[in-house]
Amino acid sequence: MRPRGRQRRTGTTTAPDDSRWGGSRAAMRPASWWPDLLAAAAFAALTVALIRVPALLRLDVAVRDWADTHRSPPVAWTTLVMDHLGQGGPVMTFTLIVGFVLAWRNRSVRPIGPAGLALILTTASIVPLKQYTQRGSPHHGPVELFSGPGYVEYPSGHVNNAVVYYGTLALLLAPYLTRAARTALRWMPPVLVAIGTTYVSYHWLTDAIAGFLLGFVLIRLSLRIPWGRIPLPAALDRQPVAH
Repeated sequence: MRPRGRQRRTGTTTAPDDSRWGGSRAAMRPASWWPDLLAAAAFAALTVALIRVPALLRLDVAVRDWADTHRSPPVAWTTLVMDHLGQGGPVMTFTLIVGFVLAWRNRSVRPIGPAGLALILTTASIVPLKQYTQRGSPHHGPVELFSGPGYVEYPSGHVNNAVVYYGTLALLLAPYLTRAARTALRWMPPVLVAIGTTYVSYHWLTDAIAGFLLGFVLIRLSLRIPWGRIPLPAALDRQPVAH
């Protein structure tokens, strides 16, 4: 009978029954592809609409103008804090720290994988898209796409960061959180960032929506990876053999 648990072969380890990546973490793995395809199609449709549907640009301007005339100091400060929840440097650093702490705690480098991939996914997607679409911010540049070099606001990197990084944190911390806490950690920060960055007019409304859609696709790609089954050198994955 083949033994269950960790298997050691040619100096590498795999973890088909690794409890660290089962249970609550396994439950976060997407069951179907249709939400991913729908979100990707919505992102593409929104981008095309921003080029071909002037009414959508007028909506962005109307939302900006409304925010400008309804921005009391206490609310402005609160929404500015909300926007900063998606600041790339701090949330990236925190996610990596959590990954390394869990790696040390579990004597395995596996938790570093999702944290590192979050950095790769956000950077590799947002930077090229911003440079290609060339859209200004609500008070510094045109609302139209392809307005010229130097305009890099579409899609919102803060919102995209929030979806990917907080989703990654929910995965890493899943064994220590209730289901409700995991759900809140995964979705509340992106919503708060989207509201905050739109209200303080750092981004157009459609920038925030596009960042959310893109981040949704990216985090689901990460959640599909069987992190506990990736072969690793035994020296980097020192969990005891299960019996």
